[in-house]
Amino acid sequence: MKPLKPSTLLLGFAAGMSPFGMAIVVPTLELFAQEFQASYSTIQFIISAYLFGLATAQPMVGFLSDRIGRRPVMIGGIFLFIFASIMCLITDNLNTLISFRFLQGMGGSVGTVMARAMIRDSMSSGDSAKPLSRVTAVMGMAPMIAPVVGALAISLFGDPKSIFIVTLIIGVIILIPVLFRLPETRKVEHVGSMSNELWHQKYRYLLSSKVFLGSTFIYGFTTGSFFAILAVGSTVFSKDLGIDSTGFGLIWSCMTVLYASAAFLSGNLSTKIGLMSVMRIGVLLNLLSGVMFFTSIALFGVTLFSIIIPLVVMFFAHGFIVPTSMTKAVSNRPEIAGSSAGLSSALGLVTGGLFSILSGAVYTGSFLPISLIVMASTIMCSLSYALIKWGE
Repeated sequence: MKPLKPSTLLLGFAAGMSPFGMAIVVPTLELFAQEFQASYSTIQFIISAYLFGLATAQPMVGFLSDRIGRRPVMIGGIFLFIFASIMCLITDNLNTLISFRFLQGMGGSVGTVMARAMIRDSMSSGDSAKPLSRVTAVMGMAPMIAPVVGALAISLFGDPKSIFIVTLIIGVIILIPVLFRLPETRKVEHVGSMSNELWHQKYRYLLSSKVFLGSTFIYGFTTGSFFAILAVGSTVFSKDLGIDSTGFGLIWSCMTVLYASAAFLSGNLSTKIGLMSVMRIGVLLNLLSGVMFFTSIALFGVTLFSIIIPLVVMFFAHGFIVPTSMTKAVSNRPEIAGSSAGLSSALGLVTGGLFSILSGAVYTGSFLPISLIVMASTIMCSLSYALIKWGE
């Protein structure tokens, strides 16, 4: 019996839950610092704990879904996200808030991993690029919308913890259709084929696969360039260009719309010219954007055009790269699609996060070192593409 295909829109909303939950706290950090009388570096753990929860849970989520099914893992994760949202809302202690943000990140991790696994369960590797591009587009829009929603919640309720009312409502809205409309997609024959395979055997296979590693690090280095710019972007726009946070947010939102549009386009192109061809175009454009970034900053300094033009090329390239690399990472062995999706998501997130840390550490007022980091990430992305071709 052919497995039922899950709704791509529903999977997109579920996958968007984790970036939404991360980004919604951005406008509240200063208010939380005042409320808890804490330093800004300490308050940053409200974001860091969430990201650590995501990275920690994703491999575990993927493994469990291969064992017990996609539906129960998805449902359990959303319930955890809702429970953690409630606890974040009612706590009056910063350490407790940070702890439940960790759990909220763990719960939110299920959407991204299960969306990839369920799409791969339901169709072939070649056909999965198009629906995954739709899911990726929704994921890309979520962190753009979240800070605006967070700011509205603060203005409405007057309390930074009111953002957790929003995450609670989002969790419930996603949970209801998941409970009643999301089918189980794990195939019965795949259960038997991997029943005797231990978790470390699966991960040993994945970590020795050039195709898996290349796809994962393409995604990781792509997000790395994004995080490297985002870590200091608001400061650079304000200090060097005289553009306030509202203007920066508007520009970044436009870039996110461009990314989502490119992700939709990449899905259509993948069915016509092939997934690897679309990925190659994205990787080459990404490399071009990195070189443009460094050379334009080195030659002309920080101007609106020396930043915006490379950003336009980069975000368009990312729309091609992210859905194709995420698809390729789960393509080789569909019976362990959950484990593949979980491990690749975790490794990609950690890789991208390291670039954010590196960018923040080297920034001393000059954007040139940051542009060098961005160019380096695009070069490593190209090398990761070469690793896939070597593996094939």
